[in-house]
Amino acid sequence: MTEVAAWVAGRPIAVAAVDERLDALRRGPYAARLPHPATAEGRNLRRWLVQVLTVEGVVEHEAALLGLTADGEPRPVRLADALRTGGVVAAVIAAHPVARVLRDRVAPPVPADETETRDYFRRNRDRHPQDYAVERDALAARLGAEDAERRFAGWLEERCAALVRLEPGYEHPGDPRHADAVHRH
Repeated sequence: MTEVAAWVAGRPIAVAAVDERLDALRRGPYAARLPHPATAEGRNLRRWLVQVLTVEGVVEHEAALLGLTADGEPRPVRLADALRTGGVVAAVIAAHPVARVLRDRVAPPVPADETETRDYFRRNRDRHPQDYAVERDALAARLGAEDAERRFAGWLEERCAALVRLEPGYEHPGDPRHADAVHRH
């Protein structure tokens, strides 16, 4: 019988899949930066990978329900995206073209309205030295795209809550119920 780390919409995510992803990381360019597997940080890395695999599974499940497909290449994860949407969501959006297609379907970008755009411009004059009329359209589009990513992240979080069941030992790294929880306030 296959050991299961988590379930997405009734589909198992095998521990072997987690191990494969972890092995790939340990062979990758950042291997020296990864924590030793026997440490709390090493165990939390496994838990974080389960989070990534479950979010990927939810994206694939929801895209299939909507009949969405995509071609394309992975993109680098930008720090601003990770801070705005959460590291796992940003990583999945960057790595999976179908996540970007799903994002655009679920939370299509709509340019920010005039008030929001003008207020942002006024608060950030140091970043926008040109006249408002010159920067307005690009700024409204960027603010709208950022809002779409936040809305998608919220929607995806709700879908994960509805579709994902984690097995004991594979809880979120910040879940205070396990001994290795490090996300404390």
